[in-house]
Amino acid sequence: MGNACLTTVTLERVNTTVVIKHVLAQVCDNCGEAHLDDTTTRRVMEIAEAAVAAGAVVQVQEYVAA
Repeated sequence: MGNACLTTVTLERVNTTVVIKHVLAQVCDNCGEAHLDDTTTRRVMEIAEAAVAAGAVVQVQEYVAA
């Protein structure tokens, strides 16, 4: 797969952009694409959903595991 490192995840939904910094991911040595494990993906989605529910237009935050 690749090496574990910290990456930034950007998610967009209609009127909300969420940027989550310092997310642990496996990064492909070939193409540089970041792959998140299931637990991290669920947490990133929770953070994004909370931002949407709060009415955020742009939100930037550090990743914090649940």
